[in-house]
Amino acid sequence: MTVRRPAAIVVIVAAALGAGTAASAQSGYPNRTIKIVAPFPAGAPVDSVARLVADRLEKAWGQPVVVENRPGGGGIVGTNAAAKSAADGYTLLFTSTSPLAAAPALTKSVPYDAVKDFAPIWAINASGLVVVVNPALPIGTLAELVEHSRAHPGRLSFASSGHGTTQHLAGELFMARTGAKLVHVPYRGGFAGMSDLMAGHVQVMFDSLGNTLQNIRAGKLRALAVLRNRRSAQLPDLPTAAEAGVVGAEMGGWLGLFAPAGTPPDVLDKLTAALLPVMREPETMSRIIDLGNEDDVMTGQVVMRRLAQDRALFTEIVEKAGIEPQ
Repeated sequence: MTVRRPAAIVVIVAAALGAGTAASAQSGYPNRTIKIVAPFPAGAPVDSVARLVADRLEKAWGQPVVVENRPGGGGIVGTNAAAKSAADGYTLLFTSTSPLAAAPALTKSVPYDAVKDFAPIWAINASGLVVVVNPALPIGTLAELVEHSRAHPGRLSFASSGHGTTQHLAGELFMARTGAKLVHVPYRGGFAGMSDLMAGHVQVMFDSLGNTLQNIRAGKLRALAVLRNRRSAQLPDLPTAAEAGVVGAEMGGWLGLFAPAGTPPDVLDKLTAALLPVMREPETMSRIIDLGNEDDVMTGQVVMRRLAQDRALFTEIVEKAGIEPQ
């Protein structure tokens, strides 16, 4: 005799089995390769720290962790790819402030919501930006840069890694605070802009300390000031912008690891729990600092509060400077 079970019971049992399977998969995380999307070119500050994170996670878990560089659109291309990925913890995003906080203020149509589409895991404060010029330029101080650009409006150009990036916004903020007249030249990544700066095709850049430090020390770039409220330990003789006579041009930054929104909480917890101790190891932290960052670590909702503050600041800067989003 065949027993027919009500359809509703079959559905409930199937759902329960499915839920149990999902829970089992989550509890076994990670059991295959994890991909970290870096939305900037290989060798950029974001990429360097992303690879450090990948290496430490791989050693902690014994599972492959790879970094995939997806540059373009000032970080928007790779960030969007990560946002649209499956929320299972196997595709993550490691990025700077630019695509999550600066781009929404300077770009009309960003294809993701920085707050709603991502879940925070871990972040670290960067050492901020530094104003650098080509050494052939007859400019030795920040005041001289302002004076020269005012006297010759439109003659000096500043490079950035793309429209809507922190580098771009730092240049716009600098012009708004000083009345300097510089021409923005966006590139597909910071290294391309840096190469043209050293070749003399552009004259100025507002770039991360980690991206410029080696060239500054080698004499290939001349540093004028750091855009932060205190001097950098890496360049202790370099003044802050305020010390150099430009007030209100500070531009802080950070680098962070995110997962697509909807990633199970236990997976996020595992990622944070694994990262915190290994990234605080003295050798690892020393490497992070050498790459131009600080030892200030943020996790969870602290990261999101910082993101919200930065987005509000960048939006205010764009509005006050009268910048038209593109």
